[in-house]
Amino acid sequence: MQNNYFMKLKISLYILLFLSTKFFSQQVSEVLFTIDKEPYYTSEFLKVYKKNNALIQNPQNTDIENSLELFVAYKLKVKEAKDNGIDTLQSFKNELNSYKNKLISPYLKDEKVTNKLVIEAYNRLQTEINASHILIFLKPDALPQDTLAAYNKIVEAQKLINDGQDFSEVAKKYSEDPSVAQNGGEIGYFTALQMVYPFESVAYATKQNEVSEPFRTKFGYHILKVNAIRPAKGEVEVAHIMRNNNSTNAKVKIDSIYSLLQNNPSQFEALAKEFSEDNSSAMSGGKLRKFSSGQMIEDFSNVAFSLKNEGDLSLPFKTDYGWHIVKLLHKYPIQSFEDLEQDLLRKVESDSRSELIGKSVVDSLLTIYNVTIHNEALEAFNTNEWKTTPENFTKTLFKIEHHKINQTEFIAYLNSIRNSSIDKDFESFKNKEILKYFENNIQLTNKDFAAIYKEFEEGMLLFEMLEKQVWEKSKDSVGLANFYNLNKTTKYASQEMAEIRGVVISDYQTYLEKLWIDSLYKKYNVLFHEKEKTKVLTTKIIE
Repeated sequence: MQNNYFMKLKISLYILLFLSTKFFSQQVSEVLFTIDKEPYYTSEFLKVYKKNNALIQNPQNTDIENSLELFVAYKLKVKEAKDNGIDTLQSFKNELNSYKNKLISPYLKDEKVTNKLVIEAYNRLQTEINASHILIFLKPDALPQDTLAAYNKIVEAQKLINDGQDFSEVAKKYSEDPSVAQNGGEIGYFTALQMVYPFESVAYATKQNEVSEPFRTKFGYHILKVNAIRPAKGEVEVAHIMRNNNSTNAKVKIDSIYSLLQNNPSQFEALAKEFSEDNSSAMSGGKLRKFSSGQMIEDFSNVAFSLKNEGDLSLPFKTDYGWHIVKLLHKYPIQSFEDLEQDLLRKVESDSRSELIGKSVVDSLLTIYNVTIHNEALEAFNTNEWKTTPENFTKTLFKIEHHKINQTEFIAYLNSIRNSSIDKDFESFKNKEILKYFENNIQLTNKDFAAIYKEFEEGMLLFEMLEKQVWEKSKDSVGLANFYNLNKTTKYASQEMAEIRGVVISDYQTYLEKLWIDSLYKKYNVLFHEKEKTKVLTTKIIE
């Protein structure tokens, strides 16, 4: 109990405790007692009391008077910790801040937007789209003139297609996708969460045989054509035997292996181990991880999904990698929403669509905070003087409520990123500062978070003081022996110390804690508001 592992365990338990407990109404907010004139409220005590009763089903612990006594002792210990300056130690601040970052994470998400994106992803997973595209490369931080040139080029390609030219021919002429010479722009079948979100969204919004308007992703400008739409096939698990294209007589060898399999299909695994040249799967009998459309080269995927029954073998076929024989192991239909929800949530929060969640949070904060932009200070960045004479840029750039952010901070941000345009970089910087302001002030604006954070802090303070006043002192062998000898006949029935050492240590720690609490009552002035105390002790709280 004396090391950081147990401290982290304690804090982890606090996380589970508070995230699983809804705070009940704080209708009662009268002062219950004071410690050296510092007030402690009925609402906080009742909240702790009700929560503990829900978690600890022990009649002894439901005694409200005993609970109140424990609550006062708890607050005395915390006050002692603060008076000892534990909360000012940098190590303590760092530890507390790391847990604050974990706690604050749910508040930086828009649950409605997240749920909408999860449902959208699941609905899209029901369908697979075969599309072709034309790409004009453009870096996210491209200069305006380069952006215009790329846009004009994609519009030019679109016009040719709209005028009746074949999409694949235009793609070969205009597209900068390196694979276009081989595939004419066709990228095969895919489903949700396999492409960057803007590309996926345009594909699912475009009808079959139609061509989209130009759109931009992090790769550049695109137009796409939807060639076909089909119901999703789910996932498939297969094993294969492969001979490389550069193998001598690869076709002859794969045919001979197939002949052996026709005579004895059960030897597939052994033949894969002996003859397959796919080093990543050969030793596992050719077994591959399950995959869906778009996750494997299309020629291979089409054959795998065409097999109907488990154990079925394909004829030998060729891909860009070599010659294959595929064996169907299992087909997996698309799971229910309930089964996929958590996995989809994780994927949605980690891919490019997560930017929508962050933007939604910022947009909601902008309806709460008063953000004032100093346009003159911002317009000063339209020249390169901020690079050559940054020392002249010290004015206030914008304010969030009464918090000022100056030009110097924006310059530091610009120097830390690859510059795009000042407008885009400022928007990104402003949003980051709004989120930072929210994080720094959440304890003042969100009662639920403030209560959780306070419990964390006090729990850590209590741990430090118990370490100092109880656990460390209980290691004193002389003190422990004296305690045992004093209580040997009355408490331990003359049992030898070696036989009951663990029990004695526990009792000694309880004794030390009681001594400490008694000293705190003498050190601090605890004053109850008797009328409020009587009301609390006689009120039926738990139904």
